Amino acid sequence: MAPDADVTAPAALATRPDARTFSVEDLVGAVRNGRIRVPKFQRPMKWEVEDALELLDSIYRGFPVGMLLLWQRPAEAERIVHGSVVIDAPARADALWVVDGQQRIVSLTRVLAGAGFPDEPFAAFFDLLSERFVRPKAREVVPRHFIPLTEVLDSERLMLWLVSHHDAADDLRRMTRLGKRLREFLLPAYIVVAEDEAIVREVFRRANNTGKKMEASEVFNALHGARSPATPASLREVAAALVEFGFGAIDEGVLHDMLLATCGTDLTPVDADQALLDTERVARSAIAFLRHTAGIPHISLLPYTQPLLALARFFHRHPEPHPRTLELLARWIWRGALTGAHDGDAVGTWRMLAAVGDDEHASVQRLLAMLPGRPSSPLALEDFSFAYARCKIQVLALLELRPLDVRTGAPVRSDASGDDVQKLLHVICPDPAEFQSSLANRMLHPGVRTGLARALGACGDRTILTSQVVSDEARWALADGDEATFLRKRGALLQEVVQRFTAQRAQWDEHDRPPIEAMIVEDD
Repeated sequence: MAPDADVTAPAALATRPDARTFSVEDLVGAVRNGRIRVPKFQRPMKWEVEDALELLDSIYRGFPVGMLLLWQRPAEAERIVHGSVVIDAPARADALWVVDGQQRIVSLTRVLAGAGFPDEPFAAFFDLLSERFVRPKAREVVPRHFIPLTEVLDSERLMLWLVSHHDAADDLRRMTRLGKRLREFLLPAYIVVAEDEAIVREVFRRANNTGKKMEASEVFNALHGARSPATPASLREVAAALVEFGFGAIDEGVLHDMLLATCGTDLTPVDADQALLDTERVARSAIAFLRHTAGIPHISLLPYTQPLLALARFFHRHPEPHPRTLELLARWIWRGALTGAHDGDAVGTWRMLAAVGDDEHASVQRLLAMLPGRPSSPLALEDFSFAYARCKIQVLALLELRPLDVRTGAPVRSDASGDDVQKLLHVICPDPAEFQSSLANRMLHPGVRTGLARALGACGDRTILTSQVVSDEARWALADGDEATFLRKRGALLQEVVQRFTAQRAQWDEHDRPPIEAMIVEDD
């Protein structure tokens, strides 16, 4: 067992979970009367209509469809929308919040209680001839032997529909059997009554050990989405609020790790609300630091995401750091990226977080001291892939040159997001096989119909060529049709450009002393 493993036994439930079953009819009824609530900030619906059809088929054939996990807590009055199903749910003290089972519950509600075909995307039919559940195409004429599933939840409603549409005895028997099987099918459920969210989390973790598991961030959203109308009320809301900064979308899983790094795991309901606010605040500070001090304009160009955890912890403890601290943190970001020290292994993450303490300047010194020395070899240009940290660093070096269009001299516009940059990375020479995977054969440039090589060979503007890391000698070789020489010369120049860029960012030869005032010892 790892020395930092948590061996504390979870607390026992004060009241044993109520193990009970819900018929499909009662389950959908409890959704419609507002007793069963899906937290507003649960993970979004991931099921498609095909998943719902398979669930219905399992119910029809009597196959098990899994356990539900519900958390009994109070709920405020609210309007609930599940597709075409709109519910004005009253406040109640005994609401059952869905922790596990959202996809099944919502799918059944939309199929059986929705607006029907074609207004409800989850609307479905039962084919009496093949005994299959189907979804016709939008403009398809629905055959007479297709039974709309919106009619089967209520036995009287189904009977009226049967009388008006079918009179064959065989059809009547099959449709009666369909209604009975769907309405009376029992889904097992555990209802947990507990104030301590950590206990519910542990119950969920142990119950949710098969199938498609929810991420830790989704569990957090599921549990805390039921608490209060506070803003932000989930990690999803935090992520949405951060997008406005133009740094890109931070994954909810990363935000969850930042929350834990900032506030720990032992959260009460009140703590959770504050933890979300704190996470949004420290994430904003981290974004501002990365963009304006470290020079990383977009999360897709951040070589590793691991430093976000330490930055969250640091800005939580030191919300207004000294300018010298920010300068040294920027060196830490770049040195860790260049050495691979920020690759995210568990031990490295734990040591990194442990280095951030109550003393601002000592924390920075500890972070810097954890890093290895300057790499002995330059970043390889071959095997270029945007998935590699070294390649993101190289792209940042190219963006630093503010590349210009070789035809017009206009700036190559980019919002510096990963998707945008990848669209601008074009191969210059399609033929030399040895350079096909090399950065030397790629340029940040809008597409050129007649080919980049021809446009580049015809360009004589020194400013434009410098912005695209092309020397006069390299361009002359390209103009003469010697693509291999052009690429070798450009590759050598690229190595110099990237090394110069990274040296300026990492400041390897500079002293890492804290600010003068941090070293002054007052005389008692």
